[in-house]
Amino acid sequence: MSDLAQESNSLPFGTSAILFDLDDTLHHRSKAFDGWAREVAARYYTAEQTEKLEAMIAYLVELDMHGYRPRDDYFRQAKQRYPEIQGSIEQLIIEYQRDVIEHIVLEDDIQLLLQRLQERQIPFGIVTNGEGAQQQRKIIRLGIDKYTSCIFISKAFGAQKPAASIFLAAANCLQKPTQDILFVGDNPEFDIWGAHQVGMKTVWIQHEQRYWPEHISQDVADLTIHSFAELLPGLGLHVDTVKREQLS
Repeated sequence: MSDLAQESNSLPFGTSAILFDLDDTLHHRSKAFDGWAREVAARYYTAEQTEKLEAMIAYLVELDMHGYRPRDDYFRQAKQRYPEIQGSIEQLIIEYQRDVIEHIVLEDDIQLLLQRLQERQIPFGIVTNGEGAQQQRKIIRLGIDKYTSCIFISKAFGAQKPAASIFLAAANCLQKPTQDILFVGDNPEFDIWGAHQVGMKTVWIQHEQRYWPEHISQDVADLTIHSFAELLPGLGLHVDTVKREQLS
């Protein structure tokens, strides 16, 4: 048996396939949104107007609620707070969906992760909540579609996490029983509890200022990590220094 084949069974908890959330799991959604907010604020305040500029950025970021506030409500409130924001709600949503994509980047650690999964021939997929076309644009922007076709987007599928049906459909796509699948995500309820309830093992990415809700037992998270950089070693997918330096 080759070394590659021997390595292929070394995922945590005896699993042999992985499902990922998308936003703030396979890319820094928060970083991309901050970049977009800065771009918007710069349309109304110059760099010399530091206090007003930073205040608008902070407001736009906080109002977002890590992406969980509906976009129509988001822009309605933003226009109320900043009447100088021009355009209809519908037009602002279209412009946001177009412009925020430009701030999305594939982090080196995630690129290494995807390459390592491909080298090890470990099947993986994506289960993400959101609007179909927008989430697909993000996936294409990141180039993840080159690595997997097992992609489930809630609006297109017809159910959103934590509904069991979307997790089970993704497991069927991977042709694996749920107990053989590791789910990686950042939302305790939608990702971790949702995957746990169908029998998957779970990895929670605990980003800064993200907290575990009191109504869910922390036992549903089999492993907790705190950054993208911890994903590779956390999943047992070690990468040598040479490969990492090639991306630098």
